[in-house]
Amino acid sequence: MLFMSHHLLLALTLCSFTVLRAIPMEGFAPVSCRCIRSSSDFIPPRLFKRMEILPAGAQCRYTEIIITKKDNSIICVTPEAKWINEVIRSKPATNEEE
Repeated sequence: MLFMSHHLLLALTLCSFTVLRAIPMEGFAPVSCRCIRSSSDFIPPRLFKRMEILPAGAQCRYTEIIITKKDNSIICVTPEAKWINEVIRSKPATNEEE
């Protein structure tokens, strides 16, 4: 009887961990995303020092567009912003670290 109790406890523990890992954490920002908030406000391209486009992947499930301005301030831009697509077409993006 004691042997069966231990197996039952082990099986329940494994099932609990499996269920917990399957629950999506949509309400929490993924830890490895660089952008916590994004803006759709227009930023004049003449103020850009650098633009990075980080595609969605295992690190972060969202596409991130990070703009470093000439004053070294960093702004994340919403990929759905209408103006950013025109800027991306006219200005090459870099993914290199400083």
